[in-house]
Amino acid sequence: MAKTFWIVTDRLGSGDEELGRVLMRNFLYSLARADAKPARVMLMNGGVRLACEGSDSLDDVRLLAEGGVVVKVCGTCLDYLGLKDALAVGEIGDMAGSAGVLAGDSEVVTVA
Repeated sequence: MAKTFWIVTDRLGSGDEELGRVLMRNFLYSLARADAKPARVMLMNGGVRLACEGSDSLDDVRLLAEGGVVVKVCGTCLDYLGLKDALAVGEIGDMAGSAGVLAGDSEVVTVA
């Protein structure tokens, strides 16, 4: 079964924000280099920052996309955060598409 990673923040876990950013960076670095990759990565809310210029994880997100992983980035989130022009990798998605994936046959792993 295909896996979808639904990433809803730019940091991993709660508590110390800087540690959370380091953990997310390490997670994406590891995921991009793992033998088993997800079918898609969906970025929502603060997670959209990971696919934008200036992100410490941009090279890893790009590596995932270049390796065949579909990277979908929430258009509403980009607009709200003023980041649409900063998007560097991935396709802009919408809520209808996201709902379809989340309700579909893919196994969804939420990363928060």
